[in-house]
Amino acid sequence: MAESSIYLLAMKGHPATGKSSLADALARTLRWPLIDKDDIKDHTRPLPAGNSLAYSILWQLAARQLSLGISVIVDSPLSYPIGYTTAITLVQCYQARLLVVETSLDEMSWRGRLEARPADESTHKIRGWQAMQAQLEMYADCWRYPIHPDHHLVVDTAQPLEQLVQRVQTQIAPDPSKFRS
Repeated sequence: MAESSIYLLAMKGHPATGKSSLADALARTLRWPLIDKDDIKDHTRPLPAGNSLAYSILWQLAARQLSLGISVIVDSPLSYPIGYTTAITLVQCYQARLLVVETSLDEMSWRGRLEARPADESTHKIRGWQAMQAQLEMYADCWRYPIHPDHHLVVDTAQPLEQLVQRVQTQIAPDPSKFRS
C-alpha cells in the first residue's frame, strides 16, 4: 500500500513566535487550506466556553478537508496534549500523514515581538512579555508534552521565511519536483 500524500500540518508555538506568518506562507506556497483558530475564536470568544468551541470547530473543519482527501494546515498554539491527540486521531481516521511544525525564537526576539504587537489586534491575542509570562504560568508546562519524532519539526523563526517554507517542504516531500508548477 502506498504511503498517503495527504497531510495534516499542525502548527505549534507560543504567541508571537512566527507561527501564523509561517502558516500563511506555507498555505500560499503549498496551496493548502489554512484553518486558523484565532479566526474562529474572534467569533466564539463572547460565547460560554468560546475557546473550547473554537477548537471543536477548528478540528471539525480539518476533519472535513481530510475526509475529502485534501491536505490542510491548522494554526493554533497546540499548547495542550489533547490537540496533538486529536490530530493523531484524525490522521489515523483519514489515512493522512501528520507533521507538527513547532516555532521557536530566542527570548530577546520573542519579547520584542510581543511588546511590538499593536493594540488594535484581536482582543484575545497576548501582547507584552508580562502577559505571556502569566500565560506560561497558567499552562504549568502542559505545552511540553512529548511529540513523536516522526511527527515533529522544530523551526527557528529568526531564519528567513522562505528558508523555513523550504525546510517544511523538504520534510513533507523530500522530492522537490512535487512542488513545481
